[in-house]
Amino acid sequence: MLHDISSESVAGSGHVLEAMATLPAFREARRWVLRQLEIAQDASSLIEAGCGNGAALPDVMSLMGTTGRFVGVDPTTAFIDVARARAARLGASYAEFKVGDVRAMPCDAGEFDAAFCDNVLIHAGPAKAALGEMARVTRPGGHIGAVEWLPFFLVSSTRPSTAEAFNAIFKAAVHDYFVSGNLKRHFHETGLKRVRTQTFLAHTDSLDAHPWWRAFIVHQMPVFTRIGLIDEATARAFLTDLEALNARHEFSASFIVTAAVGTNPS
Repeated sequence: MLHDISSESVAGSGHVLEAMATLPAFREARRWVLRQLEIAQDASSLIEAGCGNGAALPDVMSLMGTTGRFVGVDPTTAFIDVARARAARLGASYAEFKVGDVRAMPCDAGEFDAAFCDNVLIHAGPAKAALGEMARVTRPGGHIGAVEWLPFFLVSSTRPSTAEAFNAIFKAAVHDYFVSGNLKRHFHETGLKRVRTQTFLAHTDSLDAHPWWRAFIVHQMPVFTRIGLIDEATARAFLTDLEALNARHEFSASFIVTAAVGTNPS
């Protein structure tokens, strides 16, 4: 868990989260979920399980208006500190951020009108435990949503073996690699009703089209090599290849993001 790793790694992860929040596919998926939660402006309560550094707050504010109640829960104290500072900076006086485990949130049963998580179930499993906790703190008839992605990059490469090694990083690094493709099943197993899903494509033809691509693929590579998820020579060959393809305008990369929303039984 991030609360156990170095401040340098937390800072690097925070930079990726900031960029991820505005990558079109992730943002479109999050906004779709928020709309499906049917939150009434200025009159509802919403909780985000695994809020990270609060990067979703601007989208939440656009939905909730100027009142209501929003609570974010995350196990990483450094992220919660950043989220609180963000809320203060944006004037979101109704936003509260708490340190806590998404599988045992410090909240009462039925306390909120809706709950959501954004790229959390892939890390914090089992999915049923986290979704069950989100359902517990949501009132009967309220909605629960999730955004997840499959971290498999269909990426340009003249050295397929290095691209394979890059994609293998994420199978080893996450808790539930295929959770995005099984959201509907996990929602049903949690007891949620009226489950609906939507899929979004993330795509780029340039490493520099959006800050997230370089932040995630290039800037995190030293962390991946340091913790043994890919060897340094392979990582260097992969990145050298990507930079050459990018310079020749022959680069592309794509992956899939999936969103789901279900309703708590009345």
